[in-house]
Amino acid sequence: MSQARRLPGVQDKKTFRELPPLSKIITILIALTVFRLWAMAHFDLVPDEAYYWLWSRVPSAGYYDHPPMIAWWIWISTHLLGDTLLGVRALAVGSVFVTSIAVYGTARELFDDPKIAGVAAIWLNAMLLMSLAAMFATPDAPSTMFWALTLWAIARLRSVELPRLWLLIGLLVGLGCVAKYTNLFMVPGILLWLALDPKARRWRFSLWTLMGGVVALLTFSPVLIWNASHGWISFAKQFGRIADRHPGFSYFGEFIVAQFGLLNPLVAIFATLAIYRWLRVPKSHLSKSVTFLILLNGPLVVYMIFHALHDRVHANWPAPAYPAIAILAAVAGARVTGRKHLRRLSYWVSPVGIGLSSLLLLYFATPWGKTFPLHSPADTLLGWQEFSARLETMRKNSGTEWIATTDYGLTGELAFELRDGRPVMQIVDRQRFFFETPDQSLINKPALLVISANAGQVERYASCFDASTQLGTLTRQAGNRVIQDYLVLKVQGAPEGMPSDGCDRKP
Repeated sequence: MSQARRLPGVQDKKTFRELPPLSKIITILIALTVFRLWAMAHFDLVPDEAYYWLWSRVPSAGYYDHPPMIAWWIWISTHLLGDTLLGVRALAVGSVFVTSIAVYGTARELFDDPKIAGVAAIWLNAMLLMSLAAMFATPDAPSTMFWALTLWAIARLRSVELPRLWLLIGLLVGLGCVAKYTNLFMVPGILLWLALDPKARRWRFSLWTLMGGVVALLTFSPVLIWNASHGWISFAKQFGRIADRHPGFSYFGEFIVAQFGLLNPLVAIFATLAIYRWLRVPKSHLSKSVTFLILLNGPLVVYMIFHALHDRVHANWPAPAYPAIAILAAVAGARVTGRKHLRRLSYWVSPVGIGLSSLLLLYFATPWGKTFPLHSPADTLLGWQEFSARLETMRKNSGTEWIATTDYGLTGELAFELRDGRPVMQIVDRQRFFFETPDQSLINKPALLVISANAGQVERYASCFDASTQLGTLTRQAGNRVIQDYLVLKVQGAPEGMPSDGCDRKP
């Protein structure tokens, strides 16, 4: 009996089910990335993104708030795609794809199991922080990406013992610190690994290890030089957060609950299970690889817990630890075959995390999102285009030449939305704007002063000018729901030093 003839071109093709695991993972990640790029091009910037966009207009080796990497990223992407929403966010969205590949590679090096590696890469995208907040153009995007790439490089070094990898590790550590000072915690993590992991013994006093440290320092040196020439202002801001605080538990519970939700509660359960098993059987072959992840990420996590015992930990701060947590969760998820309830729970990790985040992105990328009826964290990105357009109309009608603000987020939003119009200048906290060359001619021109109605101190800000007249109130809205009210004043007669020193008069 003759075999049935196959259609031309079909006999050599593999079905999707038969593709190698990495091909499946890459296909899923590309699809997610394309969808996310589309979604992120369809809703307004959050205030921090707009502020970082201002940075990108004057590339520098440092800024008041953070190291400069996110400004460099936005400078690159906006030069390629223009000063658009996608132009600002493109590299941040792409970084989640790169981080996912790094997670896959790290898991393969540590556990030599494509199932664990594939689950880890997908579960990283099921973490709500990674599938939502990490795609905004903030320092967390490059910070997390370079942290994950560093883990991968060290895991590779652990496997193949190729000395030249130390140069790559040093470069990645340095770039991570140029992204965010949080990545400095990778340094004590590497030292712990060198001290406690038997597989790192040969590198403890190696010249290659020292050379890696030199590469990291050289990569980070522009940030150090900039800080030294600006009175270490950026270091003082970031490292002085808890100097005057006293220990307590008021913020610790908030930290645990927030991270439990942002990890994706199901991922948090499996990661906790992996650590529990590691504590019970610390000398197993599998546990040695888990120990590797805990040593490298431990200093960062311990600091976050310490900080939470003194002050509020912002939800995004532990983001660099998320790639390792995804791998830990995948390790536990791959070992639940004999436990039906855990196996069934593992099936819901991706649908819950990726499904919920994708629905939220889809919702806010459509006109429905602009009329979201409830107060939520999404309020920070709603209503800016319409608010800016109404303010520009008020400016034209009032005959003013520029817009004065008192908040860096509002400054960034108005500057981005009105980028082809009149200048926007913040009149307080001028240290945030070292990168700008202030326009001294503005002091002789009338302006609109825009102040959040919640901020108070209207008299103080108005007193910075020789004359002021309140024109009314503008609202930023989501549909018919008021998000925030702003007082608008026409002012004239700014002091001579305002563009450089800001407003320091008091009523």
